[in-house]
Amino acid sequence: MKKMKYIKIVLVGFLGFLSSCDGFLDVVDLDELTSGTVYKTETDLSYALNQLYTFLPQGDVEGSAPVLPYFWTDEAIHRNINDGGGRQESDFNWTINSSVLDNFYRYPEIADINFFLQALPDAEFFNESNRARFGAEARFFRVWIYEAMVFAYGDVPLITTTISADDLPERTPRIEVFNFVLSELDAIIAILPEASQYAAADNGRITKGAALALKARACLNAVGWHSDPASLYVEAEQAAAAIVNSGEYSLVEGIEGFAQQFTSASDLVSPETILATAYVPEFRTNSLPRRLPPKGAWRGLEATFGNNQSRPGFTADFIEEVQTINGLFPINDPSYDPANPWENRDPRLAVSVILPGDLLPSKGNPDLDYEFQPHPNINPNGTADNINSTVNPTGYNFRKYLTFDIPALDRADVDIKVIRYSEVLLMYAEALAGQGKEAEALVYLDQVRARVGMPLYAEIGLPTITRGTTGNQMIDAILLERRYEFAGEGPQRWFDIWRYKLGDQVITQVYGIPESTELPGDLIGPKFKADGDSYNRVWNDKFYLLPIPQKVIDANPNIRQNPGW
Repeated sequence: MKKMKYIKIVLVGFLGFLSSCDGFLDVVDLDELTSGTVYKTETDLSYALNQLYTFLPQGDVEGSAPVLPYFWTDEAIHRNINDGGGRQESDFNWTINSSVLDNFYRYPEIADINFFLQALPDAEFFNESNRARFGAEARFFRVWIYEAMVFAYGDVPLITTTISADDLPERTPRIEVFNFVLSELDAIIAILPEASQYAAADNGRITKGAALALKARACLNAVGWHSDPASLYVEAEQAAAAIVNSGEYSLVEGIEGFAQQFTSASDLVSPETILATAYVPEFRTNSLPRRLPPKGAWRGLEATFGNNQSRPGFTADFIEEVQTINGLFPINDPSYDPANPWENRDPRLAVSVILPGDLLPSKGNPDLDYEFQPHPNINPNGTADNINSTVNPTGYNFRKYLTFDIPALDRADVDIKVIRYSEVLLMYAEALAGQGKEAEALVYLDQVRARVGMPLYAEIGLPTITRGTTGNQMIDAILLERRYEFAGEGPQRWFDIWRYKLGDQVITQVYGIPESTELPGDLIGPKFKADGDSYNRVWNDKFYLLPIPQKVIDANPNIRQNPGW
Protein backbone atom coordinates (compact mmCIF):
# COMPACT_ATOMS: atom_id res chain seq x y z
CA MET A 1 0.00 0.00 0.00
CA LYS A 2 1.42 3.34 -1.01
CA LYS A 3 2.50 5.52 1.85
CA MET A 4 -0.01 7.88 3.37
CA LYS A 5 -2.97 6.45 1.50
CA TYR A 6 -4.52 6.92 4.94
CA ILE A 7 -4.81 10.64 4.31
CA LYS A 8 -8.47 11.55 3.84
CA ILE A 9 -10.42 14.67 4.51
CA VAL A 10 -11.57 14.90 8.08
CA LEU A 11 -15.21 14.26 7.27
CA VAL A 12 -14.38 10.97 5.55
CA GLY A 13 -12.48 9.89 8.62
CA PHE A 14 -15.30 10.79 10.93
CA LEU A 15 -17.82 8.91 8.83
CA GLY A 16 -15.62 5.85 9.03
CA PHE A 17 -15.42 6.26 12.78
CA LEU A 18 -19.17 6.59 13.11
CA SER A 19 -19.76 3.47 11.04
CA SER A 20 -17.78 1.47 13.59
CA CYS A 21 -20.24 2.06 16.43
CA ASP A 22 -21.10 -1.05 18.45
CA GLY A 23 -24.74 -1.03 17.47
CA PHE A 24 -25.25 -0.98 13.72
CA LEU A 25 -28.61 0.72 14.27
CA ASP A 26 -27.02 3.54 16.27
CA VAL A 27 -27.66 6.78 14.44
CA VAL A 28 -25.63 9.94 14.78
CA ASP A 29 -26.98 13.11 13.21
CA LEU A 30 -24.25 14.54 11.00
CA ASP A 31 -25.40 18.01 12.07
CA GLU A 32 -23.97 17.14 15.48
CA LEU A 33 -20.44 16.88 14.03
CA THR A 34 -18.98 20.09 15.35
CA SER A 35 -15.56 21.10 16.57
CA GLY A 36 -16.88 20.65 20.09
CA THR A 37 -18.04 17.10 19.54
CA VAL A 38 -15.38 15.50 17.40
CA TYR A 39 -11.99 16.76 18.64
CA LYS A 40 -12.28 14.52 21.69
CA THR A 41 -10.38 11.27 21.13
CA GLU A 42 -7.16 9.97 19.67
CA THR A 43 -9.15 8.70 16.69
CA ASP A 44 -10.62 12.14 16.08
CA LEU A 45 -7.22 13.77 16.33
CA SER A 46 -5.59 11.21 14.04
CA TYR A 47 -8.07 12.05 11.28
CA ALA A 48 -7.57 15.76 11.84
CA LEU A 49 -3.79 15.33 11.81
CA ASN A 50 -3.95 13.45 8.52
CA GLN A 51 -5.78 16.40 7.03
CA LEU A 52 -2.81 18.64 7.85
CA TYR A 53 -0.68 16.61 5.45
CA THR A 54 -2.65 18.17 2.61
CA PHE A 55 -0.84 21.43 3.41
CA LEU A 56 2.34 20.05 1.82
CA PRO A 57 3.08 21.19 -1.76
CA GLN A 58 0.91 19.52 -4.36
CA GLY A 59 2.02 17.99 -7.66
CA ASP A 60 1.15 20.87 -9.92
CA VAL A 61 2.57 24.05 -11.41
CA GLU A 62 0.07 26.36 -9.72
CA GLY A 63 -1.16 27.28 -6.25
CA SER A 64 0.99 25.86 -3.46
CA ALA A 65 2.86 23.66 -5.94
CA PRO A 66 6.61 23.38 -5.39
CA VAL A 67 7.18 24.24 -9.06
CA LEU A 68 5.43 27.63 -9.07
CA PRO A 69 8.37 29.78 -7.81
CA TYR A 70 10.62 28.12 -10.37
CA PHE A 71 8.90 30.28 -12.99
CA TRP A 72 10.19 33.33 -11.12
CA THR A 73 13.79 32.44 -11.91
CA ASP A 74 16.15 32.68 -14.86
CA GLU A 75 15.58 29.03 -15.68
CA ALA A 76 11.91 28.74 -16.59
CA ILE A 77 8.72 30.42 -17.71
CA HIS A 78 5.06 29.48 -17.93
CA ARG A 79 2.77 30.54 -20.73
CA ASN A 80 -0.61 30.68 -19.04
CA ILE A 81 -3.20 31.95 -21.48
CA ASN A 82 -6.48 31.04 -19.82
CA ASP A 83 -7.11 33.27 -16.84
CA GLY A 84 -6.49 36.62 -15.25
CA GLY A 85 -3.55 35.27 -13.25
CA GLY A 86 -1.65 35.14 -16.50
CA ARG A 87 1.70 33.42 -17.06
CA GLN A 88 1.99 32.46 -13.38
CA GLU A 89 3.71 35.87 -13.11
CA SER A 90 6.76 34.51 -14.92
CA ASP A 91 6.77 37.64 -17.08
CA PHE A 92 7.51 39.65 -13.90
CA ASN A 93 4.64 42.05 -14.48
CA TRP A 94 3.80 41.75 -10.81
CA THR A 95 1.20 43.85 -8.99
CA ILE A 96 -0.33 43.94 -5.53
CA ASN A 97 -3.35 42.13 -6.99
CA SER A 98 -1.41 39.29 -8.63
CA SER A 99 -3.22 36.36 -7.08
CA VAL A 100 -0.44 33.94 -8.04
CA LEU A 101 1.86 35.72 -5.58
CA ASP A 102 -0.53 35.11 -2.68
CA ASN A 103 0.14 31.42 -2.41
CA PHE A 104 2.50 31.61 0.55
CA TYR A 105 0.21 33.76 2.70
CA ARG A 106 -1.55 30.85 4.36
CA TYR A 107 -3.40 31.87 7.50
CA PRO A 108 -6.41 29.58 6.98
CA GLU A 109 -3.99 26.66 7.32
CA ILE A 110 -2.35 28.27 10.36
CA ALA A 111 -5.80 28.58 11.95
CA ASP A 112 -6.50 24.87 11.36
CA ILE A 113 -3.18 23.88 12.93
CA ASN A 114 -3.65 26.16 15.94
CA PHE A 115 -7.12 24.71 16.52
CA PHE A 116 -5.69 21.20 16.36
CA LEU A 117 -2.97 22.04 18.86
CA GLN A 118 -5.49 23.67 21.17
CA ALA A 119 -7.66 20.54 21.18
CA LEU A 120 -4.76 18.11 21.58
CA PRO A 121 -4.09 18.39 25.35
CA ASP A 122 -7.69 17.61 26.35
CA ALA A 123 -8.34 14.75 23.94
CA GLU A 124 -8.55 11.21 25.31
CA PHE A 125 -5.69 9.09 23.98
CA PHE A 126 -5.58 5.29 23.89
CA ASN A 127 -1.82 5.44 23.43
CA GLU A 128 -0.51 8.36 25.44
CA SER A 129 2.86 8.27 23.69
CA ASN A 130 1.16 9.38 20.47
CA ARG A 131 0.07 12.70 21.93
CA ALA A 132 3.51 14.31 21.81
CA ARG A 133 4.19 12.96 18.32
CA PHE A 134 0.86 14.25 17.00
CA GLY A 135 1.72 17.66 18.38
CA ALA A 136 5.20 17.58 16.86
CA GLU A 137 3.81 16.69 13.44
CA ALA A 138 1.28 19.52 13.60
CA ARG A 139 3.93 21.99 14.75
CA PHE A 140 6.09 20.94 11.80
CA PHE A 141 3.37 21.98 9.37
CA ARG A 142 3.02 25.30 11.16
CA VAL A 143 6.72 26.13 10.94
CA TRP A 144 6.80 24.83 7.37
CA ILE A 145 4.27 27.52 6.46
CA TYR A 146 5.86 30.24 8.59
CA GLU A 147 9.31 29.60 7.17
CA ALA A 148 7.97 30.10 3.65
CA MET A 149 6.09 33.25 4.68
CA VAL A 150 9.17 34.73 6.37
CA PHE A 151 11.17 34.12 3.21
CA ALA A 152 8.51 35.45 0.84
CA TYR A 153 6.98 38.34 2.80
CA GLY A 154 9.37 39.29 5.61
CA ASP A 155 7.36 40.50 8.61
CA VAL A 156 4.15 38.51 9.04
CA PRO A 157 1.73 38.15 11.97
CA LEU A 158 2.88 35.38 14.27
CA ILE A 159 -0.28 33.68 15.48
CA THR A 160 0.10 30.55 17.59
CA THR A 161 -3.35 30.33 19.21
CA THR A 162 -6.89 30.49 17.93
CA ILE A 163 -8.12 34.06 17.62
CA SER A 164 -11.41 35.81 17.01
CA ALA A 165 -12.43 36.89 13.52
CA ASP A 166 -12.52 40.40 14.95
CA ASP A 167 -8.85 40.35 15.90
CA LEU A 168 -6.64 42.43 13.63
CA PRO A 169 -3.05 41.37 14.30
CA GLU A 170 -0.08 43.44 13.21
CA ARG A 171 2.94 42.12 11.36
CA THR A 172 5.51 40.55 13.69
CA PRO A 173 9.15 41.46 12.96
CA ARG A 174 10.77 38.97 10.62
CA ILE A 175 13.48 38.03 13.08
CA GLU A 176 10.93 37.13 15.77
CA VAL A 177 9.03 34.83 13.43
CA PHE A 178 12.28 33.30 12.22
CA ASN A 179 13.46 32.68 15.78
CA PHE A 180 10.11 31.05 16.51
CA VAL A 181 10.63 28.74 13.53
CA LEU A 182 14.06 27.67 14.76
CA SER A 183 12.95 27.19 18.36
CA GLU A 184 9.95 25.13 17.30
CA LEU A 185 12.11 22.98 15.05
CA ASP A 186 14.58 22.35 17.86
CA ALA A 187 11.71 21.29 20.10
CA ILE A 188 10.10 18.88 17.66
CA ILE A 189 13.41 17.43 16.48
CA ALA A 190 13.72 16.05 20.01
CA ILE A 191 10.28 14.41 19.72
CA LEU A 192 9.91 13.13 16.17
CA PRO A 193 11.00 9.58 15.31
CA GLU A 194 13.54 8.71 12.65
CA ALA A 195 12.04 7.32 9.46
CA SER A 196 13.13 3.78 10.38
CA GLN A 197 11.30 4.00 13.72
CA TYR A 198 7.86 4.31 12.17
CA ALA A 199 5.72 1.24 11.58
CA ALA A 200 5.12 0.38 7.93
CA ALA A 201 1.56 1.73 8.07
CA ASP A 202 2.96 5.13 9.05
CA ASN A 203 5.59 5.43 6.32
CA GLY A 204 5.56 8.95 4.96
CA ARG A 205 4.86 10.75 8.20
CA ILE A 206 6.98 13.67 9.37
CA THR A 207 10.33 12.51 10.70
CA LYS A 208 13.26 13.89 12.63
CA GLY A 209 15.12 14.04 9.31
CA ALA A 210 12.42 16.23 7.75
CA ALA A 211 12.57 18.68 10.66
CA LEU A 212 16.37 18.82 10.53
CA ALA A 213 16.28 19.39 6.76
CA LEU A 214 13.76 22.20 7.16
CA LYS A 215 16.00 23.78 9.78
CA ALA A 216 19.00 23.67 7.44
CA ARG A 217 16.93 25.13 4.62
CA ALA A 218 15.51 27.87 6.86
CA CYS A 219 18.96 28.91 8.09
CA LEU A 220 20.40 29.12 4.59
CA ASN A 221 17.35 30.95 3.24
CA ALA A 222 17.88 33.63 5.89
CA VAL A 223 21.53 34.44 5.16
CA GLY A 224 20.53 37.24 2.80
CA TRP A 225 18.72 39.31 5.41
CA HIS A 226 19.81 38.07 8.85
CA SER A 227 22.20 40.21 10.91
CA ASP A 228 24.39 37.21 11.77
CA PRO A 229 24.73 34.96 8.70
CA ALA A 230 27.83 33.33 10.16
CA SER A 231 25.76 31.76 12.93
CA LEU A 232 23.22 30.55 10.37
CA TYR A 233 25.88 28.67 8.42
CA VAL A 234 26.92 26.97 11.66
CA GLU A 235 23.35 25.94 12.52
CA ALA A 236 22.70 24.72 8.98
CA GLU A 237 25.89 22.67 9.13
CA GLN A 238 24.86 21.06 12.40
CA ALA A 239 21.39 20.19 11.12
CA ALA A 240 22.66 18.73 7.85
CA ALA A 241 25.42 16.82 9.63
CA ALA A 242 22.85 15.21 11.93
CA ILE A 243 20.98 13.88 8.89
CA VAL A 244 24.11 12.62 7.16
CA ASN A 245 25.43 10.99 10.33
CA SER A 246 22.10 9.33 11.12
CA GLY A 247 22.62 6.79 8.36
CA GLU A 248 18.91 6.99 7.53
CA TYR A 249 19.35 8.26 3.98
CA SER A 250 21.56 7.73 0.95
CA LEU A 251 21.69 8.47 -2.78
CA VAL A 252 20.49 5.83 -5.21
CA GLU A 253 23.43 5.26 -7.50
CA GLY A 254 23.69 6.15 -11.17
CA ILE A 255 21.63 8.31 -13.47
CA GLU A 256 19.04 5.55 -13.23
CA GLY A 257 18.86 6.20 -9.50
CA PHE A 258 18.40 9.90 -10.13
CA ALA A 259 15.65 9.30 -12.70
CA GLN A 260 13.91 6.86 -10.37
CA GLN A 261 13.15 9.65 -7.89
CA PHE A 262 10.47 10.97 -10.26
CA THR A 263 8.67 7.66 -10.78
CA SER A 264 6.48 5.51 -8.59
CA ALA A 265 9.43 3.11 -8.24
CA SER A 266 10.86 5.52 -5.66
CA ASP A 267 7.75 5.63 -3.47
CA LEU A 268 8.16 4.00 -0.08
CA VAL A 269 11.48 2.42 -0.94
CA SER A 270 13.78 5.27 -1.90
CA PRO A 271 16.44 6.06 0.71
CA GLU A 272 16.62 9.56 -0.83
CA THR A 273 13.17 10.72 0.22
CA ILE A 274 13.21 12.90 3.33
CA LEU A 275 9.87 14.63 2.78
CA ALA A 276 7.26 13.89 0.13
CA THR A 277 3.66 14.65 -0.73
CA ALA A 278 2.04 11.28 -1.21
CA TYR A 279 -0.34 10.77 -4.08
CA VAL A 280 -3.91 10.45 -2.82
CA PRO A 281 -6.55 9.59 -5.44
CA GLU A 282 -9.30 11.52 -3.68
CA PHE A 283 -7.26 14.73 -3.85
CA ARG A 284 -5.51 14.08 -7.18
CA THR A 285 -2.36 15.46 -5.61
CA ASN A 286 -0.19 14.87 -8.67
CA SER A 287 -1.33 16.75 -11.75
CA LEU A 288 2.15 17.36 -13.11
CA PRO A 289 1.99 14.80 -15.94
CA ARG A 290 -1.17 16.48 -17.19
CA ARG A 291 0.58 19.85 -17.35
CA LEU A 292 3.84 18.82 -18.97
CA PRO A 293 3.55 16.63 -22.08
CA PRO A 294 3.94 18.05 -25.57
CA LYS A 295 0.67 18.28 -27.46
CA GLY A 296 1.67 15.58 -29.91
CA ALA A 297 2.41 13.03 -27.17
CA TRP A 298 0.29 10.15 -25.88
CA ARG A 299 -2.12 11.05 -23.09
CA GLY A 300 -3.71 7.71 -22.23
CA LEU A 301 -6.71 5.70 -23.40
CA GLU A 302 -9.00 7.32 -20.84
CA ALA A 303 -7.79 10.90 -21.25
CA THR A 304 -10.77 13.26 -21.27
CA PHE A 305 -9.06 16.64 -20.82
CA GLY A 306 -8.24 19.04 -23.60
CA ASN A 307 -5.00 19.61 -25.45
CA ASN A 308 -4.20 23.01 -23.99
CA GLN A 309 -1.33 22.03 -21.72
CA SER A 310 2.46 21.94 -22.27
CA ARG A 311 3.06 25.49 -21.09
CA PRO A 312 6.05 25.27 -18.71
CA GLY A 313 9.39 25.69 -20.42
CA PHE A 314 13.09 25.94 -19.63
CA THR A 315 15.03 28.94 -20.85
CA ALA A 316 18.03 28.92 -23.15
CA ASP A 317 20.05 30.36 -20.25
CA PHE A 318 19.58 27.13 -18.35
CA ILE A 319 19.99 24.73 -21.27
CA GLU A 320 23.21 26.36 -22.45
CA GLU A 321 24.78 26.33 -18.99
CA VAL A 322 24.29 22.62 -18.35
CA GLN A 323 27.80 21.21 -18.46
CA THR A 324 29.18 18.72 -20.90
CA ILE A 325 30.26 15.33 -19.63
CA ASN A 326 33.74 16.84 -19.33
CA GLY A 327 32.57 19.21 -16.60
CA LEU A 328 32.81 22.28 -18.83
CA PHE A 329 30.23 24.78 -20.00
CA PRO A 330 29.41 24.00 -23.65
CA ILE A 331 30.85 27.30 -24.83
CA ASN A 332 34.19 26.39 -23.20
CA ASP A 333 34.35 22.77 -24.40
CA PRO A 334 36.07 22.27 -27.81
CA SER A 335 34.31 18.91 -28.16
CA TYR A 336 30.83 20.43 -27.97
CA ASP A 337 28.95 19.90 -31.24
CA PRO A 338 26.12 22.39 -31.89
CA ALA A 339 24.72 20.01 -34.51
CA ASN A 340 24.39 17.28 -31.83
CA PRO A 341 24.05 19.36 -28.68
CA TRP A 342 22.39 16.74 -26.48
CA GLU A 343 25.21 14.24 -26.74
CA ASN A 344 27.84 14.08 -24.00
CA ARG A 345 26.05 16.42 -21.60
CA ASP A 346 25.39 16.08 -17.89
CA PRO A 347 22.99 13.10 -17.95
CA ARG A 348 20.53 14.93 -15.70
CA LEU A 349 19.68 17.17 -18.67
CA ALA A 350 17.92 14.34 -20.52
CA VAL A 351 16.05 13.29 -17.36
CA SER A 352 14.88 16.83 -16.64
CA VAL A 353 14.09 18.24 -20.10
CA ILE A 354 12.21 17.15 -23.21
CA LEU A 355 14.59 18.36 -25.89
CA PRO A 356 14.02 19.06 -29.59
CA GLY A 357 14.29 15.79 -31.49
CA ASP A 358 13.35 13.57 -28.54
CA LEU A 359 11.13 10.59 -29.38
CA LEU A 360 7.96 10.11 -27.33
CA PRO A 361 4.89 7.85 -27.58
CA SER A 362 2.60 9.26 -30.26
CA LYS A 363 -0.71 10.84 -29.36
CA GLY A 364 -2.43 8.75 -32.02
CA ASN A 365 -0.77 5.45 -31.18
CA PRO A 366 1.59 4.95 -28.23
CA ASP A 367 3.34 2.13 -30.05
CA LEU A 368 4.58 4.62 -32.62
CA ASP A 369 7.36 7.14 -32.12
CA TYR A 370 6.52 10.80 -32.18
CA GLU A 371 9.34 13.32 -32.59
CA PHE A 372 9.06 16.39 -30.44
CA GLN A 373 10.08 19.30 -32.63
CA PRO A 374 9.08 22.82 -31.57
CA HIS A 375 10.99 24.75 -34.25
CA PRO A 376 8.51 26.69 -36.40
CA ASN A 377 10.42 25.97 -39.63
CA ILE A 378 11.12 22.26 -39.18
CA ASN A 379 8.19 21.01 -37.11
CA PRO A 380 7.23 17.75 -38.83
CA ASN A 381 3.87 17.52 -37.08
CA GLY A 382 2.18 20.70 -38.14
CA THR A 383 1.66 23.26 -35.38
CA ALA A 384 1.05 20.96 -32.39
CA ASP A 385 4.28 21.78 -30.57
CA ASN A 386 5.37 24.79 -32.59
CA ILE A 387 6.61 27.43 -30.16
CA ASN A 388 4.44 29.99 -31.93
CA SER A 389 1.29 28.10 -30.91
CA THR A 390 -0.27 27.89 -27.46
CA VAL A 391 2.52 25.83 -25.89
CA ASN A 392 5.63 26.73 -23.96
CA PRO A 393 7.38 29.37 -26.07
CA THR A 394 10.99 28.26 -25.51
CA GLY A 395 10.91 24.76 -27.00
CA TYR A 396 12.42 23.05 -23.95
CA ASN A 397 9.72 21.14 -22.04
CA PHE A 398 9.71 19.86 -18.47
CA ARG A 399 10.14 16.09 -18.11
CA LYS A 400 10.42 15.17 -14.41
CA TYR A 401 7.37 13.21 -13.16
CA LEU A 402 6.11 12.77 -16.73
CA THR A 403 4.97 9.23 -17.44
CA PHE A 404 2.97 7.71 -20.29
CA ASP A 405 2.11 4.29 -18.84
CA ILE A 406 -1.06 5.31 -16.98
CA PRO A 407 -4.71 5.41 -18.13
CA ALA A 408 -4.65 9.19 -18.34
CA LEU A 409 -2.09 11.82 -17.47
CA ASP A 410 -4.27 13.23 -14.70
CA ARG A 411 -4.08 9.88 -12.91
CA ALA A 412 -0.40 9.83 -12.13
CA ASP A 413 0.39 8.16 -8.83
CA VAL A 414 3.94 9.36 -8.12
CA ASP A 415 4.72 10.93 -4.76
CA ILE A 416 6.10 14.47 -5.09
CA LYS A 417 9.54 14.66 -3.51
CA VAL A 418 9.69 17.86 -1.47
CA ILE A 419 13.11 17.37 0.13
CA ARG A 420 15.58 14.81 -1.20
CA TYR A 421 18.84 13.68 0.36
CA SER A 422 20.84 15.34 -2.41
CA GLU A 423 19.52 18.70 -1.20
CA VAL A 424 20.79 17.91 2.29
CA LEU A 425 24.24 17.11 0.90
CA LEU A 426 24.33 20.37 -1.03
CA MET A 427 23.02 22.36 1.95
CA TYR A 428 25.75 20.74 4.05
CA ALA A 429 28.33 21.77 1.45
CA GLU A 430 26.98 25.32 1.33
CA ALA A 431 26.96 25.67 5.11
CA LEU A 432 30.59 24.55 5.23
CA ALA A 433 31.58 26.82 2.35
CA GLY A 434 29.94 29.76 4.07
CA GLN A 435 32.37 29.23 6.94
CA GLY A 436 35.40 28.94 4.69
CA LYS A 437 35.63 25.15 5.07
CA GLU A 438 36.07 24.61 1.35
CA ALA A 439 37.86 21.27 1.45
CA GLU A 440 35.09 19.77 3.57
CA ALA A 441 32.40 21.34 1.40
CA LEU A 442 33.91 19.82 -1.73
CA VAL A 443 33.41 16.30 -0.38
CA TYR A 444 29.62 16.66 -0.21
CA LEU A 445 29.35 18.61 -3.46
CA ASP A 446 31.25 15.90 -5.29
CA GLN A 447 29.04 13.17 -3.81
CA VAL A 448 26.11 14.59 -5.76
CA ARG A 449 28.15 14.82 -8.97
CA ALA A 450 29.61 11.34 -8.56
CA ARG A 451 26.16 9.75 -8.36
CA VAL A 452 25.41 10.70 -11.99
CA GLY A 453 28.92 10.17 -13.34
CA MET A 454 30.00 13.81 -13.65
CA PRO A 455 33.70 14.68 -13.17
CA LEU A 456 34.60 15.52 -9.60
CA TYR A 457 35.65 19.07 -8.92
CA ALA A 458 38.36 17.67 -6.67
CA GLU A 459 39.96 16.40 -9.89
CA ILE A 460 39.13 19.06 -12.50
CA GLY A 461 38.88 22.20 -10.36
CA LEU A 462 35.93 24.44 -9.61
CA PRO A 463 34.07 26.13 -12.46
CA THR A 464 34.28 29.88 -12.95
CA ILE A 465 30.80 31.38 -12.79
CA THR A 466 30.53 34.67 -14.66
CA ARG A 467 26.75 35.03 -14.62
CA GLY A 468 25.05 35.11 -11.25
CA THR A 469 28.06 35.00 -8.95
CA THR A 470 27.99 35.34 -5.18
CA GLY A 471 31.68 36.23 -5.05
CA ASN A 472 32.45 32.89 -3.38
CA GLN A 473 33.65 30.35 -5.96
CA MET A 474 32.73 27.33 -3.85
CA ILE A 475 29.21 28.58 -3.16
CA ASP A 476 28.86 29.44 -6.85
CA ALA A 477 29.70 25.84 -7.73
CA ILE A 478 27.20 24.54 -5.19
CA LEU A 479 24.43 26.77 -6.55
CA LEU A 480 25.28 25.56 -10.06
CA GLU A 481 24.95 21.96 -8.91
CA ARG A 482 21.59 22.78 -7.35
CA ARG A 483 20.50 24.07 -10.77
CA TYR A 484 21.33 20.75 -12.40
CA GLU A 485 19.98 18.58 -9.59
CA PHE A 486 16.61 20.31 -9.03
CA ALA A 487 15.79 21.59 -12.51
CA GLY A 488 12.04 21.89 -13.00
CA GLU A 489 11.42 20.24 -9.66
CA GLY A 490 10.91 22.80 -6.95
CA PRO A 491 11.68 26.22 -5.48
CA GLN A 492 15.40 25.74 -4.93
CA ARG A 493 16.56 28.13 -7.66
CA TRP A 494 14.12 30.75 -6.36
CA PHE A 495 15.68 30.37 -2.91
CA ASP A 496 19.18 30.74 -4.35
CA ILE A 497 18.52 33.90 -6.38
CA TRP A 498 16.60 35.65 -3.63
CA ARG A 499 18.87 34.85 -0.69
CA TYR A 500 22.10 35.72 -2.50
CA LYS A 501 20.55 38.76 -4.22
CA LEU A 502 21.35 37.57 -7.74
CA GLY A 503 18.23 39.00 -9.38
CA ASP A 504 19.88 41.90 -11.19
CA GLN A 505 22.56 39.53 -12.55
CA VAL A 506 20.32 36.80 -13.95
CA ILE A 507 16.80 38.10 -14.65
CA THR A 508 16.65 39.38 -18.25
CA GLN A 509 14.94 38.69 -21.56
CA VAL A 510 13.95 35.03 -21.91
CA TYR A 511 15.16 33.21 -25.02
CA GLY A 512 14.28 29.82 -26.40
CA ILE A 513 15.63 27.54 -29.11
CA PRO A 514 18.09 28.82 -31.73
CA GLU A 515 16.66 30.19 -34.97
CA SER A 516 19.05 27.95 -36.93
CA THR A 517 17.38 24.94 -38.54
CA GLU A 518 20.67 23.08 -38.81
CA LEU A 519 22.32 23.75 -35.44
CA PRO A 520 19.85 23.01 -32.61
CA GLY A 521 22.63 23.77 -30.14
CA ASP A 522 23.84 27.01 -31.69
CA LEU A 523 25.36 29.08 -28.88
CA ILE A 524 26.25 32.26 -30.74
CA GLY A 525 23.56 32.78 -33.36
CA PRO A 526 20.13 34.38 -32.84
CA LYS A 527 17.50 32.65 -30.72
CA PHE A 528 13.76 32.93 -30.63
CA LYS A 529 12.56 35.40 -28.02
CA ALA A 530 10.08 33.65 -25.78
CA ASP A 531 6.67 34.80 -27.00
CA GLY A 532 8.15 37.83 -28.73
CA ASP A 533 8.99 40.52 -26.20
CA SER A 534 6.44 39.31 -23.64
CA TYR A 535 9.18 37.88 -21.44
CA ASN A 536 11.57 40.81 -21.52
CA ARG A 537 11.77 40.68 -17.76
CA VAL A 538 13.09 43.65 -15.80
CA TRP A 539 14.43 43.10 -12.30
CA ASN A 540 13.44 45.32 -9.37
CA ASP A 541 14.92 44.82 -5.90
CA LYS A 542 11.46 45.10 -4.37
CA PHE A 543 10.88 41.57 -5.69
CA TYR A 544 13.03 40.20 -2.87
CA LEU A 545 9.82 40.48 -0.83
CA LEU A 546 6.48 39.58 -2.37
CA PRO A 547 3.60 42.03 -1.94
CA ILE A 548 1.16 41.37 0.87
CA PRO A 549 -2.12 40.47 -0.86
CA GLN A 550 -4.20 43.61 -1.29
CA LYS A 551 -7.29 41.82 0.01
CA VAL A 552 -5.44 41.23 3.30
CA ILE A 553 -4.58 44.91 3.66
CA ASP A 554 -8.15 45.88 2.81
CA ALA A 555 -9.47 43.58 5.54
CA ASN A 556 -6.94 44.51 8.21
CA PRO A 557 -5.82 48.15 8.56
CA ASN A 558 -2.99 47.04 10.88
CA ILE A 559 -1.20 45.29 8.00
CA ARG A 560 1.06 47.53 5.96
CA GLN A 561 2.44 46.78 2.52
CA ASN A 562 6.03 45.80 1.77
CA PRO A 563 8.36 48.56 0.49
CA GLY A 564 7.93 49.51 -3.14
CA TRP A 565 4.59 47.84 -3.60
